[in-house]
Amino acid sequence: MCDASLRRHRLYEEEDIMKGVDGTVLTISSEIRKKTLRDRKRFVFFCILPAFLFLALFMYYPIVETFRLSFMKSSGLGADRYVGLENYRKLFASEEFRQGLLHVFLWAFWSIIIQLPLSFFIAFSLTFYVNRFTKPMRAIFYLANVLPSAITAMLGKFVFSPTNGILNSIGVKAGWKWLAAIDFLGDVHVAFWSVFAVATWAYTGFPIIFLMAKIEQMPKDMKEAAEIDGVTGWKYAWYIVLPNLKFPMRILAVLCTIGSLKLFDLPYMMTTGGPGYATITLGISLYRQGFINWQYGRASAIGVIILVLSLIFTVLEFSGHKEGG
Repeated sequence: MCDASLRRHRLYEEEDIMKGVDGTVLTISSEIRKKTLRDRKRFVFFCILPAFLFLALFMYYPIVETFRLSFMKSSGLGADRYVGLENYRKLFASEEFRQGLLHVFLWAFWSIIIQLPLSFFIAFSLTFYVNRFTKPMRAIFYLANVLPSAITAMLGKFVFSPTNGILNSIGVKAGWKWLAAIDFLGDVHVAFWSVFAVATWAYTGFPIIFLMAKIEQMPKDMKEAAEIDGVTGWKYAWYIVLPNLKFPMRILAVLCTIGSLKLFDLPYMMTTGGPGYATITLGISLYRQGFINWQYGRASAIGVIILVLSLIFTVLEFSGHKEGG
């Protein structure tokens, strides 16, 4: 009896019992099961491998190489020479870099202060006060977000050009000499705000659509309960809608900050960073160091600074917060 029980126990260890499609009992040996699992793992591995190789080649390797070059003196023509933190020291001693760092912080600050409230105001208006113009207005607000940066910059220069721009022409026609005399792109005190105004028009399309989607996902009974309590209109926006958009607003704040740190195309195409350093950014400084001055080490150091600052702001913004908080 003991021998028979032991044989049955070993049989159950070596075999899995399952039912077939027609109800018949089938057995699968442990060896076949292990081979099936190995084949499945091998299949998953080969499915993931192309994506991993793509990330390693076009993302991880450039990041590692950027960190390496930031400690090197490199012009791309000869051998690299290790200089330690010399590139970082020279950058922080440079007026161009310091102004670029200041401007991206200012850009991030004013983007959060101006663009996010403006986006919320427009998004709530288009979802709460629905009429036949709502859908066309959504497309109009998002249009600037899909335009190429070159076209956006060209439109911005068409508005702010000191010779034949729209604002200059209005000043001349209306006899407003103070308006006609303003050099929106050539005055060091005005150029930053002129470029920022164009960016506000160009970059608020995505936050508007994003917030509209979040507002429309809110339960309808919440709105009905608020109306019963007399909370309607902008009171409903302030006391009900806005508290429920804390997490989406934090996401948009992080995107604004990271986008400001990487900003390059719009200021460069409108003013090339001038006049002087009035509209310089870290992205423009990186471009000048790497592709004009052939200082790849300093350009890589700027790239590392942008990456580290982006990680710091992202971690600070989301640390200790939950999606519902």
